[in-house]
Amino acid sequence: MTIEQKIRAIMRATGWKQQKLAVTFGVSQSTVNRWLRGAEPEGHRRDAINAAYAEHVKDDAPSTDDKIRGDQEILAMLRRIDGLSTIDIDVAFTVISNALKANRAGSEQADAGDRQEPAIARRESTPSQ
Repeated sequence: MTIEQKIRAIMRATGWKQQKLAVTFGVSQSTVNRWLRGAEPEGHRRDAINAAYAEHVKDDAPSTDDKIRGDQEILAMLRRIDGLSTIDIDVAFTVISNALKANRAGSEQADAGDRQEPAIARRESTPSQ
């Protein structure tokens, strides 16, 4: 997991904004912003970020690299989005479910197309006399 991912995970877990992270790590808010855009912090700052990650982020929380699989995981992810109403979650879930079904159906059709027997050559008819 990259430092950027760890910082974002800390922000999600704690609700902290960049300014609070800056105070915690003894840097400016613009430095935190640079880290979030991929800049590498100095060694002792990196150590502080790793320590904060270990303290505030649960080990069983899915990393950003983990795929979301199944209806329950999709619903759990949607429920974590701040500002979505129950109706919003239902609509988003329906859209995602339909997209997944369409993708699966498309894959199955493509796979079935790969397995089809080759066509038998047609015999040309002879002209009647």
